[in-house]
Amino acid sequence: MQCLRFSFLLSVLLFLAAPLSAMHLESGGKGKAAMPIRILLTGDSLMEALGPQMQKAMSGYENITLIPIGKRSTGLSRPDFYNWPKVLEENLQQHRPHIVVMWVGTNDPQGIYGKTGLGEPCSREWLKAYTYKLMEIAGLCQKYHARLIFMSPPVMDEEPLNTQLLKITDIMRRTCKHYKLGFIDTRPLLADSQGKYVHRATMPDGKVKDIRWKDRVHITDDGNILIMNKLLPYMGSIIPEERAGKKSLERTNKYRSFSPPGRSAIRVR
Repeated sequence: MQCLRFSFLLSVLLFLAAPLSAMHLESGGKGKAAMPIRILLTGDSLMEALGPQMQKAMSGYENITLIPIGKRSTGLSRPDFYNWPKVLEENLQQHRPHIVVMWVGTNDPQGIYGKTGLGEPCSREWLKAYTYKLMEIAGLCQKYHARLIFMSPPVMDEEPLNTQLLKITDIMRRTCKHYKLGFIDTRPLLADSQGKYVHRATMPDGKVKDIRWKDRVHITDDGNILIMNKLLPYMGSIIPEERAGKKSLERTNKYRSFSPPGRSAIRVR
């Protein structure tokens, strides 16, 4: 227990002590060759599906490397089952990414490992403990000078899961705002105008497609297009254009139209 507290406090101190400028990517400068950008895609089974799809869609971006390491049935609540801080630090050391995208939360409404007396999952005390988990991830990314983007769990059809994930989304949003972290709220991307779960949605090309699988939890390739149409421009706002080989990440409906090696299916300016 003391070891866990020490690890958390060390991460937070590293996070707060590092200069804010480390959160921003520097350009190569005029006349300098574009430097490769490494993006680490981490998270549960939702990222396990999204990561490889993004990797294929962006295969034509020679100066951008995506590294997907999604692991199903995981989250931040149960490091005894899968220790994301440990796995993340190993990958931060190995790959030295400029950006880390983490999509977790869907599996987290359960008892937090190593904590007692927290009450029901997503209660006030539980959310306080979960905030420490988020800060630990942020501290690790700051330690290795990587820009962190958290993605919220998506809207769900089942209760009380949907309400629990809404609370996780809220605490994730507030934590990201306070510590100036990147944040993508996936809930409205897969919901109707009232924020309710929908199984089918209108795509950018006007066609109506299934965006969730039959389990009403996992997201189809078409649903992931809606996610990428939010995530990719957000990452593009972080990556200076010259660092991405002068290609801007834009909204498109062609992320599933994977092109042959060496060519990009993503529209560029």
